[in-house]
Amino acid sequence: MEGGEGVGGGPGYLARDGIVLYDNPEALLICAFKHDVAMCEPAPGATAPRQYDCRPGCANTVRTDGHALLLRERAGELDQLADRLPLPLARRLRTNAARLRATADTHDSTAQSAEALR
Repeated sequence: MEGGEGVGGGPGYLARDGIVLYDNPEALLICAFKHDVAMCEPAPGATAPRQYDCRPGCANTVRTDGHALLLRERAGELDQLADRLPLPLARRLRTNAARLRATADTHDSTAQSAEALR
């Protein structure tokens, strides 16, 4: 097994059983990188994602329950910030907060336990 820096110290990776997982804490997800379905448009022959270009709906996205919790926390932070901003900006932040909550809800409704994946 190989490993990169990862959680708390910036993007990192974990390689095991032929699958390479890239931790992307800023995007609140893990990328199970497969070049042919990557929405980040990696260069031809790239063996790693463009971690700063993660896009919603990418088939490589993996989230843990911890990511879902962090998505909800971030949504709450955006709502609090929106309370102090002019209406047009507040509306935009609340829309983003709702999107983060919807992503967390999707995770909760579709998540599989590690045992179920064996």
